[in-house]
Amino acid sequence: MARTILVTGSASGIGKATAQRLRDGGHRVIGVDLQKAEIMADLATEEGRQHAISEALALTGGALDAVIACAGLAGADARAMVAVNYFGTLAIVDGLRNALLDSEAPRVVIVSSSASILQTNGRLVEACLAGDEPGAFAAIEEGDQLTYASTKLALSRWIRRASPHPNWAGSGILLNAVAPGTVHTPITAPLFATAEGRALLAKATPLAVADYAQPDDIAPILAFLASPDCRYMVGQTIFVDGGVDVILRGETHI
Repeated sequence: MARTILVTGSASGIGKATAQRLRDGGHRVIGVDLQKAEIMADLATEEGRQHAISEALALTGGALDAVIACAGLAGADARAMVAVNYFGTLAIVDGLRNALLDSEAPRVVIVSSSASILQTNGRLVEACLAGDEPGAFAAIEEGDQLTYASTKLALSRWIRRASPHPNWAGSGILLNAVAPGTVHTPITAPLFATAEGRALLAKATPLAVADYAQPDDIAPILAFLASPDCRYMVGQTIFVDGGVDVILRGETHI
């Protein structure tokens, strides 16, 4: 059965691959991105978030079957990462929750990251979870290289907190996440372009498989979690990372 699914970050990378997979499956996709999307909006700003929500409701008549939040930044300025990765994502998810209620199988899927198991900025994570965007900006430290991982850890922790509540699973909306490892996307292209960058990736994200993922390797699990076939999974972050998690954490987190 064809479904109506909103995908953020639909113009490139994992979001583009996921949107295309869904369209190929006969579903209606409403894409959100800065450009080349049905809804063009900047999720780093309150105005952009509200524009995306209002346009999504107008285009769908207020009825969605799933939201897949792929939009994210890495290697950008730290404030932009906090604004888009965490607060922009949750604004869209929260703002469209009511539009999911009439679906027979409502689903929300968020893209986290295997970076969430790396070192993070605890103050930044807690400010995010408190819903304090100015406080999160204030928690960013000079030269902080931990912002990306911190925003992704905050997302996965929020999902654990929110997913079992009456507004989510109690209303039939299954809320889960996927944590990709390093993926060949426009975001990671600068790292792959230099020997220094490739060495950094090899150290931070060691692989058990032969190569880093392509966006098409991540899209199937996102599509599944957004589908009626995902029937009983609540609050999980599924690592699709080529072995990064098991190499770095072994048997300690099962």
